[in-house]
Amino acid sequence: MDKFIGLKLDGRYQITELIGVGGMSDVYKGIDIMENRTVAVKILKREFAENEEFVRYFRNESRAIAVLSHPNIVKIFDVGYEHDLQYIVMEYINGITLKECIEQKGMLQWRECVHYTIQILRALQLAHDRGIIHRDIKPQNVMLLADGTIKVMDFGIACFSRQNAAGTNTERTMGSVHYVSPEQARGERTDERGDLYSVGVMMYEMLTGRKPFDGETAVAVALKHMNEEPVRPSEYNSNIYKGLEEIVLRAMEKEPTKRYQSASEMIRDIEAFKSDQSITFGYFDEPVKKPEQQSVLDGLKTSVSKKRAARPKVKKEKPKPEPVPEEPEEYPEEDYDDDDDDEDERPRHNYILPILAAMTVTVIIVATLFMANVIMGAFQTTASSSNDYTMPNLIGLNYYEARSLYSEIQLVASEEYSSEYEAGIIMEQEKAEGRIVKVGDAIKVTVSKGTRTVTIPDVVNYHYSSAYAALTGESLTVQRVEIESDDISSGYVVKTDPVAYSTVEEGTTVKVYVSIGPSVEDTTVPTLVGLTVSEAQSLLEDNYLVAKTQYVESSEEAGTVIDQSVEAGETVTRNTTVTIYVSDGTVTEEDVDLSDDEVIDDGSTTTYPGIIIDNGTTETDTTETASGNTVILTIDIPARATNTYYLTVYNSENGEALTSTITLNGAEYAGGSLAIALTGEGTMNVYIMAKSPRTGLQMTFAEYTIDFDTGTYYRSNYWSSAFTIIDS
Repeated sequence: MDKFIGLKLDGRYQITELIGVGGMSDVYKGIDIMENRTVAVKILKREFAENEEFVRYFRNESRAIAVLSHPNIVKIFDVGYEHDLQYIVMEYINGITLKECIEQKGMLQWRECVHYTIQILRALQLAHDRGIIHRDIKPQNVMLLADGTIKVMDFGIACFSRQNAAGTNTERTMGSVHYVSPEQARGERTDERGDLYSVGVMMYEMLTGRKPFDGETAVAVALKHMNEEPVRPSEYNSNIYKGLEEIVLRAMEKEPTKRYQSASEMIRDIEAFKSDQSITFGYFDEPVKKPEQQSVLDGLKTSVSKKRAARPKVKKEKPKPEPVPEEPEEYPEEDYDDDDDDEDERPRHNYILPILAAMTVTVIIVATLFMANVIMGAFQTTASSSNDYTMPNLIGLNYYEARSLYSEIQLVASEEYSSEYEAGIIMEQEKAEGRIVKVGDAIKVTVSKGTRTVTIPDVVNYHYSSAYAALTGESLTVQRVEIESDDISSGYVVKTDPVAYSTVEEGTTVKVYVSIGPSVEDTTVPTLVGLTVSEAQSLLEDNYLVAKTQYVESSEEAGTVIDQSVEAGETVTRNTTVTIYVSDGTVTEEDVDLSDDEVIDDGSTTTYPGIIIDNGTTETDTTETASGNTVILTIDIPARATNTYYLTVYNSENGEALTSTITLNGAEYAGGSLAIALTGEGTMNVYIMAKSPRTGLQMTFAEYTIDFDTGTYYRSNYWSSAFTIIDS
């Protein structure tokens, strides 16, 4: 059986079963006891726990996901280190990996491929906008839920683009070799386009059921990514539409500059394909020679042919046979021509230099005419031939609409954020309206990505200065609004408007409501006598009053309030402390012939073992109220514990409560200590549970080992963050 099964981390996360094994870490299913929800707990393997590099990768994953909040990215709930274990607590996904889906189906339908890819790209778009590069996009790191929702996970080797700006060739190549980009395989600097290459490889595999490159070794596969062109997907699956194939191949371009430059650009092409499966993008059409270029080439060929034809032919001199007088007519006439001898005797002219000079002059003239034509064309506004095209005004048109309307020219798009133009609208064009261009020319245009959007971080309970830094760091404007708060300390954030995790445009003004402390309004003290302790405490809290409990000897039923320090009906300011005197039920009328009023009026402060008294110290009953020895336990209260809490001490062995509920006024004890008296024998392990009456959450915040025989104790565990957690 796995040794981690049954382990409880941080006293909260109960490990139940192993659900995944990786090279660096294992993933377990668990229960978050406090939130009563199923979670996934990723634990770094012990053999890597002492390796700084692997620990850095492991912690980097939590750091990367912590700044991402997106429905297509696995959420992270907590990060911890306990018992020499590094662990991350994440959202539990009940589904299969995209890899398993591909293996089950072989090839996916194009609609499935497009549906999954868009979700992956949206997750990457948020990560890239936050400066995070995943670097290990593959089907094994994509979870598929039953409803078709995609969740991207495993940011273990993610890098922050700003930190990686100076990447070198010595950077360690990480990621799965079958999906790695050529530049990552070479160990070069990687950016967003490397993730898009991996997405292209995944689309290839979804549509064909096979990877574009495979080999016997990882090195062989990496070399193919760097040097070989993939077989077109349509050769394996003839049903693939040309437009979809173009999207896949463009994402897999070897040169990053030829790929999609952003996830949103790739999404835009996929959305266009979804709307019209007959669409083609022209990314891989063969280049067409321009007519004027062809005519220049033809002219040069003709000129050279004429020059060659004009060259004089020089016959090679042949030895003449001895004449035979009786048969002179049988000799060929051409060999009997006296003109040849005369010609050989005349001086020969050198034609090479004139020919070269003529050719040079011809080339210069042609080049001059060509350059003049180009220069004149740059300023030409009137068409002079059927191949000329008058540039239209594209600004304000949708990019795909412009491509459809003006198919005579090729539009090459780049993207920029803009608050003036909606996403997909052309906001700049390389050639001005009215200029003359050639049919088929590539014209650069700038397309709006729309206004940049950001997610508002959760800054509730943050100090205003920290909240201000977090919000302005997301390019948001902050407006401070001060309000009274009975629960949040002065200077800390009560709420924001818009609320946390809302998606808003960059530059949006966020109202930050900052506490100035509790209200100074008056309130009326209610009647508490006759109520139970919990009823009295709850009633005081409802009336914005602070309850302090003191047990006294009384014949009344144990746990019943027999008196209160402030009379019922009295008007006091909010947050006034009201002491409630509670019967311990130990005194009978036969034991003491005194009324309850006399017991209280004499000013005595007899206390119940384990309960603090008014002055914040602990006194124990010197009488034999219980067997064993008494130890005074001093409990440190964190400075962040500023609200009201209920504390109870339990025996770790059997879970038995050793004290009644103690009401702690955090404002009084924060940053100080609380003394609690415990009575017992031998050695005992105890833990102290803190509960917030406001949220109803509770958790252990300290554990002690007590030796009652020697009167000593030591603290074995302490979680100062417990009060913050139960408050939120």
